[in-house]
This record gives sequence, C-alpha cells and structure tokens, in this order.
Amino acid sequence: MPDITVISAALTSLKAATDIAKILRESDLSLEKAELKLKLADLISALADIKIELTEVQEVIIKKDKRIAEIEEAFETKGTLIRKDDAYYEADVEGNPFGIPYCLRCWENDHRKRQLVHHSRQTTICASCGHHYKAYMTNVIDRDS
Repeated sequence: MPDITVISAALTSLKAATDIAKILRESDLSLEKAELKLKLADLISALADIKIELTEVQEVIIKKDKRIAEIEEAFETKGTLIRKDDAYYEADVEGNPFGIPYCLRCWENDHRKRQLVHHSRQTTICASCGHHYKAYMTNVIDRDS
C-alpha cells in the first residue's frame, strides 16, 4: 500500500527533525558555528522531506475521498436506474424507464452515470468511455411513451 509507506516515511522524517531540534535545544554554547549550521541544514532538509511526503498523503486522501463520493452516489442511484435495450434510464414511480439514456458500459463496469450523446443518425456515444451504440437502441424516452 503506497499511502502507508508514505505516511511511514513522513513519520521517520518527523522523528529525525525532532531529534535534531532536541540536540540543538540541549546543546550548550560549545557547539561550533559550523556544526550549528550543519544541524540547522539537516533540520531544514528533514522538514522539507516531511512537507513533500505529507503532500503525497494529502493527494492520496483526496483521491480516496473522491472515489468514496462516487461510490456513495452510485449506491444511492443503484435502485433508480433500469435497463432498456442498450442503455440505462431513470425509473418513474411505476418502474418504467424514461428520460435520457446512460451508458451501459460505464454503469455496469464502473457504476458511473454517463449520459449518451448523438454521434450521428445511426449512433450514440458515451462521452466518457467512447463506447458506441446504435441510436435506435438508446433513444430518449418521454414519460408519455
């Protein structure tokens, strides 16, 4: 799991920075100026490593939060979509399909509602995955139909 290793590396860098800070705090005036500058450079380097690693952790968390939101949306929508021919549609109160068609492939594989658009008179296409469908199998369905 890459996110666990990044967190571990950040904690290791944080420990190194803390240790350097303790050495600087506990040292007396006997430290040479050059040695002090070296320790401060090490501290700055360790803190920079922590910042980079925590940025990576933040990116992982953002990606996971986005995926969780997508899964929650798919879960909420799961019962409201029904298949008719080569597309999924919203269901009315009687359970009949209506409205715009959604991509069969995107819904069944990724649980994502992706609207189909007309590509030509004979075909519709999913703008997300690029899958082509026969237009007569993916028509917009009016509630009155």
